[in-house]
Amino acid sequence: MKINKLLAVFFALALCLAIAILWKWRDPGKPEEIIYGEASGGKTTVVDPGTLPDPNATPEPDEDGVVWPDLTLKEMLDAENRQYAIVNDKNLLSAAFQPECDKISGTNNQLFEKSALPYLEAMLQDLRDHGFTPYVAGAFRTYSFQEKLFNGKASQIAAGMNPPVTDYLDPRYQEAVAVARTITAYPGSSEHQLGLGVDILDRQRSWLDYSTMNQDFFAYLDSICASYGFIKRYPSNKLPLTGWDEPYHYRYVGVEAATFIMEHGICYEEFYAHYDPDFSIK
Repeated sequence: MKINKLLAVFFALALCLAIAILWKWRDPGKPEEIIYGEASGGKTTVVDPGTLPDPNATPEPDEDGVVWPDLTLKEMLDAENRQYAIVNDKNLLSAAFQPECDKISGTNNQLFEKSALPYLEAMLQDLRDHGFTPYVAGAFRTYSFQEKLFNGKASQIAAGMNPPVTDYLDPRYQEAVAVARTITAYPGSSEHQLGLGVDILDRQRSWLDYSTMNQDFFAYLDSICASYGFIKRYPSNKLPLTGWDEPYHYRYVGVEAATFIMEHGICYEEFYAHYDPDFSIK
């Protein structure tokens, strides 16, 4: 009887050992599978953790071999990421929109979006440290202020027509409005209202004629602006795409986007269009 019991124990141990070896051979070191999501249609999706995308992975290059910043349109449209907002004639800000702004140090009450202000002030200080005298000619503007600027320009053009137009109900006044839109931003279409656009000039050349401005000043500013999150928003060679020729206008978009844009010599419309297939460039 004792021998039979010993044999039974021996065979039981041998069977357990064989099962363990067989299981190890069938699945050597495979990570445990985890169920993600919910059962659907009577089936449950089972995903091997090793196949999940790595959130820290480098984005894949596009067909031209260019690696774009890892952004999604949803992120760019998020109200918390207003630095990515596109503002132009086709994408207007409401009359009620007004960002939280603070005064730019050393200016006559020029304002800038509060969260981006430290980057602007650091950039201006960098210019001063290198012997330049930056002058902020324009920063935040309210919708109503832009409206006054625009209506004033339209009225000026209308008054110069032959014969002069003095009544805004005159159908010809709309001709003046159309011309004004090529000179002054239409209310709601200005980045100045967004609070993230700023006109920076050399104090020694403070009139808006880029050809007479200190080109060394702008060459240095263009070389450092991205490191502070700014881009040259309306370069002359991008006029057909942006609608504006204002090489002294800079826009805060954050360091990642700014670095890519400045390094690749593109304008913000081109950058934005990469993420929004429905976006129409001028």
